Amino acid sequence: MNKVILQILLLVSLNCLGQESKLNITIDERIETLYSVAYFNDYFLVNNHENLYKNTLKNKLQGLKEHKAVQLFDSLSTKYNFSYYRTVEWILQFSNFPELQKIKEKADDYSTVPENKKYLLEEFRKELIKFNQDTLFQKYLMAIKPLNKKVITQVRNSETIDKLPTYLEEYYGKKLNSYNLILSPLIHAGGFNSEIINEKGEREVYALLGPNGEIDFVPYFDKDFIETDLILHEFGHSFVNPLVEKYNKEVEELSSKYYTEELKTTGNNQGYGEWKWVFNELLLRATTIHITEQRFEKEKAKKLLDFEKSIGFGLVEEILEILKDYELNRTKYKTFDEFYPILIERMK
Repeated sequence: MNKVILQILLLVSLNCLGQESKLNITIDERIETLYSVAYFNDYFLVNNHENLYKNTLKNKLQGLKEHKAVQLFDSLSTKYNFSYYRTVEWILQFSNFPELQKIKEKADDYSTVPENKKYLLEEFRKELIKFNQDTLFQKYLMAIKPLNKKVITQVRNSETIDKLPTYLEEYYGKKLNSYNLILSPLIHAGGFNSEIINEKGEREVYALLGPNGEIDFVPYFDKDFIETDLILHEFGHSFVNPLVEKYNKEVEELSSKYYTEELKTTGNNQGYGEWKWVFNELLLRATTIHITEQRFEKEKAKKLLDFEKSIGFGLVEEILEILKDYELNRTKYKTFDEFYPILIERMK
């Protein structure tokens, strides 16, 4: 089908979605405080790039390395599963400093710290406030304000970044309540997706991303990397994840055919220890590739596919073929939710 005609059909089918969704871009003091503590703890998900943020922490704030907040983070992260997305999802439930009071809830109640150790989280919250309010750290926050502005301006300079919510909504056929992009100069070169229920009962969606390089010791967020590799991917979780839960039984039936020992190893290497999350990740990477091909360049999409194949996610290519039916029949499948059970049947 002619690409122009396809886009017209998409716009017509989505006319009920209303105004274009806004992408909020920030550097969040809560995340930066948390990851400064993580930095002093040599946390494995702090990025490897030397930058002015890390240099300042290392050279001028060494006195905070012995802070109790750092010791508690070490116990929570190494002993009680307080790592990966769980750390940022935890702190996004709280108000800003200095109060840091819990005012929101996680969208999905996946267990993190065991019930009999939850008191450690409350202790950590109190110590995190003290860490944030320390005179040294407050001076650090003032010093990095110009840097934060420079980093956000660099990302904002892209002509396509504000269009990403529309690209996602047109592909999946529905809206999310909000799109919140949090840049973190300390997070690893990758990201997390989190969903939080606010005081009004609304679902807030977050993508938290780290830089993939630095220029003159200023963290750099490469346009292609964060827009196609990360933002489309991380926000895409909020469209795709609910479906793997809804069709959990049907997805599980695919495991005997596809979940080979080789794919298990690949999944574990990427941080996914269950078949349903490996499948979910494969599907999400496939949809990200197709959106990239439609909205950016075929060459960028090809690079993404080549990368997936290079790490052992070659099954993405088979899913891409099935997704063509969805993309060429949007009058029949107005939303991705409608096509999801069809995709599972095709894979069987």
